[in-house]
Amino acid sequence: MHTSLVLAGFSLANLCLAEPGFLSLKTYRNTEAHAQALRKRSSFPVTLGNYPYAGGGIYFVNATVGSPAQEVQLQIDTGSSDVWMFGVHSCDSSTSPCLGGAFDISASQTATILDEGGFQIQYVTAGSGVTGDYIGDSFTIGGTTIKNLTMGVSTKAVSVDTGIMGIGFDAEEAIVGQEVQAGNSNPQPYPNFIDELKLQGLIGTKSYSLYLDDLETSTGSIIFGGYDKAKFQGDLGILTIQPDSQSGTYSSFGVILNSMGVTDSTGSTVISSSSMPNVVILDSGTAYTVLPPDIFNELVAYFGALKDKDYGLIIQCDLNGMAGTLDYQFAGPTGPIVSVPFSELAIPIVDPETGESLTDNQNNPVCHLGLDQTTSADEPLLWGDTFLRSAYVVYDLENLQIGIAQTIFNVTSSDVQLITAGSGQSLPGNIASVMTTIVQTKTEGLNGGPTKTVISSAPTDIQSTFGGGKGASALSGYKTTYTNRATNIPSASSTTTAKKSGAAPLNTLASGFWKGMLIQGLVVAAASFIGAKLIL
Repeated sequence: MHTSLVLAGFSLANLCLAEPGFLSLKTYRNTEAHAQALRKRSSFPVTLGNYPYAGGGIYFVNATVGSPAQEVQLQIDTGSSDVWMFGVHSCDSSTSPCLGGAFDISASQTATILDEGGFQIQYVTAGSGVTGDYIGDSFTIGGTTIKNLTMGVSTKAVSVDTGIMGIGFDAEEAIVGQEVQAGNSNPQPYPNFIDELKLQGLIGTKSYSLYLDDLETSTGSIIFGGYDKAKFQGDLGILTIQPDSQSGTYSSFGVILNSMGVTDSTGSTVISSSSMPNVVILDSGTAYTVLPPDIFNELVAYFGALKDKDYGLIIQCDLNGMAGTLDYQFAGPTGPIVSVPFSELAIPIVDPETGESLTDNQNNPVCHLGLDQTTSADEPLLWGDTFLRSAYVVYDLENLQIGIAQTIFNVTSSDVQLITAGSGQSLPGNIASVMTTIVQTKTEGLNGGPTKTVISSAPTDIQSTFGGGKGASALSGYKTTYTNRATNIPSASSTTTAKKSGAAPLNTLASGFWKGMLIQGLVVAAASFIGAKLIL
């Protein structure tokens, strides 16, 4: 819930069968230049789509709520824990595009208001937030209905683009935060979406795995209650989820990152940083990877990115021919490593009026750099979709574990495994030893790197020097034994107001996107969709 989005196109999934007890969702991507309307297919009652919010991916689920069913589209978010949707006339279209449709509680025969006015969320952007009611009603995905799910329905939403399907810990529910602020030291969460999946016998454990695939291709999946051995390299590294440093509760998917490095044609280098080791939060609701300022600034210099007053942080899409990976090592010096290809960090920029890619005066496409930085010491480090697309991640909420491995892009085969109930380590199959040691490594200087390219002029007042270019000479660090993967690199919204009576018309995420959906004057072109079916 951090930026605005635009849809470039989509296609629906073929049905993906999984073993009993799994909720399996298969993704598809289409990079057409202009948006298309969502099309219904009776065999695909649930879709999860990747829309290019601020560069590269926010993922959505198609669901129905109530009886008779009303369709809504919700952002799926590992960083929050409530399911909520717009109510009719609740979204302020002057501050957001109001995407995903609205739910009319008066039109549902099965809806019950549980707490009128009790639902409240504030977001990071000043003045943004949602107020509304807690309700209980049926919630259907994948052809399977969760009965009497507790959800929020907004009565007022400001600077919030979509509803949310939160799949995090129940300690992160909005009502828990409200109770704590009111002085309650022992707030009681309600059973949320993940809780109810298990309570109603739909999955065996409160767990799921996420495979987002790359920016270019059309496959991916999320599996509740299981994981897919065919989608990652080698063994899963098992990481311990870290409790909140202040409350001691488990409210987010925080894991220990030991170090970051770069592998390019000169070799592999660990970036020197006083910020590491540190806890980072795996958050599918964040489009970019939010780094400590010292590492962010070094990488901006390394990639030769330019901060343009109109377009933000930009780079040439081919990175001036640079090939390599940004490497993340978790837990300790022998912990699992996930390597993000440089190409996954170059997020295309598209002209919102023409649908054409933004280029410089040599007709080279210009991209966003898919990294961001914190602006204060108390802000969390969020490892968003520009990281998660290169990682296969298994979230085990019951045993407080994360399984992580290098993803394999463009896999069409599947080998789904059940995540079983029990205490301790519950992830079966290819499992590495638990990583817990934290070691800060000594660093020293670097040399080398490609030359920079000068852009003398460009459209829309982009006139600057792209470093792209400074390479390893811009980094401080030391040579390491990371595997060099540089030779294996994969190359506007409708704001129709709901009617006053009956179910609100669906303001789909796919229709009319090219107008009014700008990110500092930009939109980004790429999309994927996920179809799902629950096999009991």
